[in-house]
Order: sequence, then C-alpha cells, then structure tokens
Amino acid sequence: MEKTLMQKIEIFSMNFDFTSAEQKAILQYLQANNYKLTAYKGATGPNQVSSGVPTWFSVSYVEIFGELEIDYEPKYKVYVFNQTNINVNTRILMQAISDETPLGTGLTFNPDGTFHRNSGAPEGVINVINNRPAGTPPVTIGLAAKVNGKFLPFCAFICAPQESVSMKPNEKIVLLASQNNMTSGTVAGNMTGPGCSFTFSAQNMRYDLEMIPENYGIQNVPGTIPVDSVASGASLVQLLNIS
Repeated sequence: MEKTLMQKIEIFSMNFDFTSAEQKAILQYLQANNYKLTAYKGATGPNQVSSGVPTWFSVSYVEIFGELEIDYEPKYKVYVFNQTNINVNTRILMQAISDETPLGTGLTFNPDGTFHRNSGAPEGVINVINNRPAGTPPVTIGLAAKVNGKFLPFCAFICAPQESVSMKPNEKIVLLASQNNMTSGTVAGNMTGPGCSFTFSAQNMRYDLEMIPENYGIQNVPGTIPVDSVASGASLVQLLNIS
C-alpha cells in the first residue's frame, strides 16, 4: 500500500526561468524565429520502431513567458495506431487508447478497439496481446505518458495479429529547441539542434534548466543537478537506450 501511495504523488519536473535579462533576450529570439521546446522519452523492448522516436511533447516558445514548469507523472496508457509504415515525419495517432495502466500489467487489444486486462506482465513492463484475427494487418502499439495533465505518446512498437509486445519505459529524457514543425506523436530520427539529456530518479526529480545564448542549446542552471549536452545530429534512438 505504501508503494502505491508513493506512486500516486510522484511528480518529476523540468523548469525554466525566463525572467532574467539574458534569458528574456534569448526567449525573444526563439519566439521571433518560431522555435519549439521539444521533448523525447525512452523505452525498451523488442520490435520497437527503428526509424525514430515519437515526439513526446512540443511547446511553442511563443506560448512561453516568465517561469515555465513542466510536470511529468510516471503514469501510462496504451495506444494503438492502424499503420505500421512508420518513417521520420510520420505522425502517430492514438486511434485507440486504454485506461490508465500500471507497470506490471498485461492487456489484450480486441478487434473492436477495446482493451481488457489479462494475466499480467513482469515488473516495470506493460505487455499487450494483439487479439485481431490472423491475416489482418499488423498495428503500431505504444505507450503514452502523463505530462502536464495529458497522456502523450513517446514510444512505438510493431505488433502482428495474435502476437504481443512488451514495453518497458525508462526515465531518460531528451530536450531541445527546434525550428521544425514537430507535434506530439511526430517521429524524429535525429536531433535538429543542440540540447540536453538527463534521467529522472527518486534522487533527481527536479531539473532546473536554461537556454544557452551561443547556440540555443539547453543546460542546467549553475549549481543545480547537471545534465548532459547533446549535439545537433545525434541519434535519438541511441540517446534513449532503445533496443
């Protein structure tokens, strides 16, 4: 019971403060040049899409001023998309979505688009059986994680009918400021600008971040929990430990 209660209140946060003169000047440039703050989150498991990673969330800098706090809760839903040709710039749609599903849960996806619980899954994993009839096309199955109150997709796996996928989310996060048109669910293969990566944990639940004036990358505020710098062009698949 104690573990369950802790999970209910566990919130991780990513924070920016654009109130200083330097950060405000950077924000003005990012707004004028149509930048977005774009995020990616990791997961592991067989049959994961190899072309890239679905964009988890994307926030236009035009919408940002003052202090920005992005809250992430490690809560998940399963989604299904009826296409499997997932290339860079494909936008994955959550055409069917389950109720909130704890890690260690097994689900069956039914032909009518509904889900029901089955015998379970290993700790830290959500397992989904595709119960569509043999001979029907494969589908894309993935997880959506809760950020700022919304469940948004962050990983994608290909699953044939009468087979299953095992999805294990990890807490590796990648952030960057980007001029592309990525929205939640749009697949990206590489970093389109410099950014940062970090890993949430019980010890590191809050990251205080700031923009870098020279290249519009992202770093930690001096004196706070450090993050790793990521260069433009780096592979998101490799950064997020996908296997």
